[in-house]
Amino acid sequence: MKKILFIFFVLLVTLTQAKYYNAIAIVVDGEPITTTEISAVQKQLGVSKKEAQGMLIENRLQKASMRDISVSEDEIDKRIKLIAEQNSMSIKKMQGILKQQKQSWNSFRDQTKLSIQKQKFFRSKIAKSIPDPSEDELKIFYRNHPELFSMPSSITVMEYSASSVVKIQKMLEDPYKQKGIKRKKVTFGGSDVTPQLLAMISQTAIGNFTPAFNNGHTYVTYKVLNKGKATRKPFNQVKKNVTIAWKKERQGKAVEDYFKKVKSNATIEYIRR
Repeated sequence: MKKILFIFFVLLVTLTQAKYYNAIAIVVDGEPITTTEISAVQKQLGVSKKEAQGMLIENRLQKASMRDISVSEDEIDKRIKLIAEQNSMSIKKMQGILKQQKQSWNSFRDQTKLSIQKQKFFRSKIAKSIPDPSEDELKIFYRNHPELFSMPSSITVMEYSASSVVKIQKMLEDPYKQKGIKRKKVTFGGSDVTPQLLAMISQTAIGNFTPAFNNGHTYVTYKVLNKGKATRKPFNQVKKNVTIAWKKERQGKAVEDYFKKVKSNATIEYIRR
């Protein structure tokens, strides 16, 4: 399931690098996959040849499924404006950050368009197949996933902050690159932890870093040093969060089932294995 979700929500491998003279390895409903594309995915994601082939097949099936989903330029503009506002920055500043990351503005717009297409696809093709959970289903999910709804008595982290996400990313890639990085040790009491931060830290093992995020003033990442003894919150207090987590899991299963069905009906021809 994780693999399918990764393909559906994250896979942004550049497929246009393949040249026309590349050997065709697989044909999915008339759409070719070349040997160069397979090698590129293997190298970029560190996966086996078989896994890379599977990812590219899923990618072709996904593209075919979204072929008729249109996205206007106005929709793209509105989404980019929303992203900028959520990160407390102007469009111009966002363009500057993308330039630092060596990503073109057109490429970012294309990725934004793809993200909107995927959301529309999910709403129109998959979401309607997911029923609302019953109270009993939510309680079972709550009992089976105590780690998602537990509040640690305290959390100790090393906070790393910088003026740009690029500096944070460089530090995460190489811990010795800490120019322009501020660090301080912080201990949060259980009641001081916001639901968003709690969710982020609960998914981060001790000794690892959380994803970088904008806290409204700077870009921050936390290295989790210690988590105090956790106490699970009563069901009635976290029912809304239980519902969100339940739906997220069901959405992943629904996506997996949908593409299994699409794949079973697709014509896949292996020319070179």
